[in-house]
Amino acid sequence: MELDVCIKGRRSVRSYTDEPVSKEQVEATLEAGTWAPNGIGNEPWRFIVIQNKTLIKYVSDETKTLMTQINHPFAERHSRTEADTVCYGAPVLILICVEKNQQFTSQQLADFYLPDCVLAAQNIFLKAYELGLGTCYMGLVYLLKNKPDVLRKIGVPENCEMMVPLILGHPKNKLVAGRRDKPNILKWTC
Repeated sequence: MELDVCIKGRRSVRSYTDEPVSKEQVEATLEAGTWAPNGIGNEPWRFIVIQNKTLIKYVSDETKTLMTQINHPFAERHSRTEADTVCYGAPVLILICVEKNQQFTSQQLADFYLPDCVLAAQNIFLKAYELGLGTCYMGLVYLLKNKPDVLRKIGVPENCEMMVPLILGHPKNKLVAGRRDKPNILKWTC
């Protein structure tokens, strides 16, 4: 598949079928993630793959609870139902993590490694699209990064910090073409 087709065709998918994602498909997306650019060739990413529907629903429920506790602007919309309105019933939740380092605070870890992990996620998104899968960045799940009890229950080791949560699955609906504005160039110096 042409790169432009992947870049322009990929969409955030928020509705999935019950069809499982094969281990080979998950592995192919993760391998693509490892080919992302990263600072000084550090390759800081570590991956946690969750395919247990009960655990994914737990992540969704804990995220909704936390959103209500912190009075998040989307809390009311998500808390009106028992349905999985955070992870959208996706069959796979992937957490891109980094190992903690005694030299860095949590904020410094994010400053240094979050861009690398986001680049890995973009590669995962593009490879998934090429494989006919849908993905969505789970910004709300990132709120759980300061909930050690939840992180422990979903398998994040104590020596790691979650950077980028995302979901993966077979889209329920056909993806429609999107639209983007032309680049908004603030300055171009020659």
